[in-house]
Amino acid sequence: MSFGQANWAPTGMPGLIVGPLRHIYANPARDTIYFAGIISLTGSSNGWQQTNSIMRYTSGDWDTLGVINGQVQTVVQYRDTLIAGGLTFLTCSGTPCSGATYWDGNAWQPYGDFGAYGVRMLRVLDGDLYAVGGFTEVDGQPATGVAKRVGNSWQPVGALDLQGSIIDIAAYDGKLVVIGNVDFPNGRNIAEWDGNEWSLLGPGIIDLMSGGQCLAVYQGDLYVGGQIRMVPPGNPGQNIMRWDGTQFRALGQGIQAQLGNTSMIATVFEMVEHEGKLFVGGGFRAAGGILADGLATWDGVEWCAVLGDFTTTAGIKAMDFYQDTLFVACGTTLDGDTVNGTAKFIGEEYTTVCSGPVGLSVSPRNSQLGIHPNPGTDQVWITGLSPGTNLIEVRDPLGRTVHMQRMTEAAGNIETSSWAIGIYFIRVTGTEGTYQVLQWVKE
Repeated sequence: MSFGQANWAPTGMPGLIVGPLRHIYANPARDTIYFAGIISLTGSSNGWQQTNSIMRYTSGDWDTLGVINGQVQTVVQYRDTLIAGGLTFLTCSGTPCSGATYWDGNAWQPYGDFGAYGVRMLRVLDGDLYAVGGFTEVDGQPATGVAKRVGNSWQPVGALDLQGSIIDIAAYDGKLVVIGNVDFPNGRNIAEWDGNEWSLLGPGIIDLMSGGQCLAVYQGDLYVGGQIRMVPPGNPGQNIMRWDGTQFRALGQGIQAQLGNTSMIATVFEMVEHEGKLFVGGGFRAAGGILADGLATWDGVEWCAVLGDFTTTAGIKAMDFYQDTLFVACGTTLDGDTVNGTAKFIGEEYTTVCSGPVGLSVSPRNSQLGIHPNPGTDQVWITGLSPGTNLIEVRDPLGRTVHMQRMTEAAGNIETSSWAIGIYFIRVTGTEGTYQVLQWVKE
């Protein structure tokens, strides 16, 4: 795994990154990608406040968007408008602003008042814009770290026992899920909102040294990455777990600080789905029992290492795909070459060594199991089912269950005419409790 193998290259981003980039974000079309953090365009770490900009990359060219005097934590596109959030903004393009700002095409403009603690993450979920962070007020109203954009203002979302900051938010199974410094009488660190109240998700993330850093919905399950010590049964996974709607489950040996080490905490900072695989980045040296130096993929069954050694500079802090190319925020060097805090993949294949099927709850791939037609329209046939009773669960990309039934024959069909066009994940669970996930597309 070396830069000499021509796997990674500098992105050519101008300026000096003053500390790690906080967020890399590609627009929904993945034809423009943005970089947010503290960036000095003077080439010196002094005076960055006067030049700190959102960096934009498209069609091979870089440009800068205004000046934000403050630490930018996150950026997102909402209804064709670019929104940025962060901590202790003083001015945005010279105008006083607080925690959030939008780009009007020429300058940054204020986008709500988040008080002294600002915004940690912005997400667009089911068409709505959410902000999370450590803020205790928003647009003059009391808040506990979660807010939703409604019309021309922000509205708080429920009330949490906030002990610090909300770090990330996702939509799963018709609910909102957040991770961060929240407490409940029976657990902590992860909560779900059903539209009326917040409650603990499952047992929470147990162990006082553990906590989440990022969320992703993948193959109909909710994935939680972070610094998570494996403490079964509450924390069955190491530094990464998945919630299947009823309980947390491990991903084999998970993410490890060192190969074979089941006690040392590592960190998962970012998870991004691309071409059916979940890319997992952070500060670690192993995934699923194989060497993986800060970057690995998970396909629901096995882990694979991605070329490159990101461990010499504390791993990957942020990442996203521009078209089919992965851009990462890392240190100043990668595989012996200077990359100025960012790098892009230029190799032919992302993955190298793979673990093979892992975990007791995941069955080896059943070569007989199939879904037809794929893509389809009004129905889907499932063939090659194992003897006995098979539980069939179908979820959409947000983890919402759209269908469930049991099949006792070797094959069966599901009526799909009322389903929306899109991607669905069909989980087939056999009599022994092992399962396999198949992807089906409705046209």
